[in-house]
Amino acid sequence: MVQQLTAFVLTCLVVVLVPGPDFALVLRNATRGPRSAATAAAGIMVGNTILALLAVLGITALLGASEVLGTGIRIAGAAYLLYLGVRALAEAFDRKPKIPNQPAARAAGRQLGGRSPFVQGMVSNLLNPKVAVFYLSLFPQFNFAPLPPLAQHAAMACIFLLIALAWYVLLLCGLKRVTGFLARPRTSRMIVGGSGAVLVGVGGTILTKTLISA
Repeated sequence: MVQQLTAFVLTCLVVVLVPGPDFALVLRNATRGPRSAATAAAGIMVGNTILALLAVLGITALLGASEVLGTGIRIAGAAYLLYLGVRALAEAFDRKPKIPNQPAARAAGRQLGGRSPFVQGMVSNLLNPKVAVFYLSLFPQFNFAPLPPLAQHAAMACIFLLIALAWYVLLLCGLKRVTGFLARPRTSRMIVGGSGAVLVGVGGTILTKTLISA
């Protein structure tokens, strides 16, 4: 069991630490201030928790068994990432970008609308194929005997969520130290533009592969 646990933890670390759309969203929102970055990370963790619960209950396996539903989820996820990426690129090339720490920007970060960092993080994570595939394909590959299957999957979900939470806490602490640097207009445009390019690239790749394999 110790070997299985070690292998699972290392796998979780790789999945969490490899930059992807979630990281790009946190970095993009960090240009608007630490609160926006933390709000985006909170949304991502809520999405992670929902997917973990679904995996433990076996619903993700049920969705994975349906090719139509799986394809629909991948297309929806790709479309949302493209939407966020295009918006980020438009914001980066705007001649009059919004200064991050203005009261209006902070108020926008607190809204639970379509532009809310929390909603962006949660929806992006829920529709992120990488996270869904992680729960669906890797959980069955590890065996924490003598625990029963349900307890094993619950333990794996908890381990993954704790590792993800620790990573985002460390990331937010690091970003908080460079708030002044991130708030500079030129730096903000570069980060927002780079994050947008990542989101467009990931979304476009997912959409292309999905349509080709459909």
